[in-house]
Amino acid sequence: MRILMISNHLGVQSGVQRYVQNLLLNLDTSTYHIDLFVGQCPPDQASTAPALEARGVHIIAVPDHKKDRIKALAAHLHTHKDYDIIHYHTASKIGAPVCAMMRVLCPRAKIIVHSHIVYPPLTLTWRAAHVVYQLFADYFLGCGVAAGRFVFGDHIDDKPNFSVACNAVDAGRFHPDAAARAATRAKYGIADTDRLAGFVGRLNHQKNPLFLLEVFAAMAEQDPNWKLLLVGTGEMEPEMRASAARHNLTDRVIFAGVQSDVPAFMNAFDLFLLPSNFEGSPVTLVEAQGCGVPCLASTNVPDDGSVTELVHFLPLDAPLTDWAALADKLAVGGSHADYWPTLSAAGYELKTAAHRMEQLYDKLGGRA
Repeated sequence: MRILMISNHLGVQSGVQRYVQNLLLNLDTSTYHIDLFVGQCPPDQASTAPALEARGVHIIAVPDHKKDRIKALAAHLHTHKDYDIIHYHTASKIGAPVCAMMRVLCPRAKIIVHSHIVYPPLTLTWRAAHVVYQLFADYFLGCGVAAGRFVFGDHIDDKPNFSVACNAVDAGRFHPDAAARAATRAKYGIADTDRLAGFVGRLNHQKNPLFLLEVFAAMAEQDPNWKLLLVGTGEMEPEMRASAARHNLTDRVIFAGVQSDVPAFMNAFDLFLLPSNFEGSPVTLVEAQGCGVPCLASTNVPDDGSVTELVHFLPLDAPLTDWAALADKLAVGGSHADYWPTLSAAGYELKTAAHRMEQLYDKLGGRA
């Protein structure tokens, strides 16, 4: 079976690409011939390409610019019309006309559109996109119900051709690890008496990093033992550094940059912070739960991925003292408990999720 998978870019900081990598590393590439059409890796990030190519995935990397990617996709489909399935990961309105284009250029393929975002407000142009998606796609996936409804329509989850594809993670990597916790904390000078809050992701508007610094400043004012470790880079990093300096927190805010061993950092944290402006169903929230880390997120983060007692929410307009008080309550420190029985039962174990995707491919491709 020939599958064309379309994603945003090859950088490891992209939550969508992290999901795509996790999925592709666990699909049976001897049964499914997979071409990954994707933007080139941004210069400030590590690439997922080596691991995927070693797995047998054929990568078609094009310039990482939305309009350039669309033109390149059209050119590719003009000469490659033999795909059985096109699996299109989307988080935008422009994906709707792209879906129509794919239907025209590759009429024999079954088109799966896969939503990864909730990005209010729901405008009239989004409503128009709902109609176009539903006219031209064969099957709809969402990282959660909220993401499916936002991109494809309010009642998409009532339709038989919609399902949730959990942002599952690898239990073999993301699990409580006391040795990794101790080693990572020692590397960054985190003492046993220190409390470590952490963040993993792109330092951009979506993740609300300046508000994260304000929350941490309130936490540090309440308890001087708090430190903050940030894994990732982004266009708002200079503003974050300036904010840390204004709050006299430069020695307590650690910018670790992009890291490949995310589980080691998750294990080092006493609390995972995710005060995002908007999300779909963030992979990092599941990764943190897999490592047994308490999580404090904004109510702008959909609760689809909140499947354990570890996750707690506050609105962004709640007083900073409330954020600091709840952080203090949640971060008990010490060894992390194993929550994988709960996560697995909810469908967040990666191999099970990949098998379910294979079953969908077989059904749509005529093998089931």
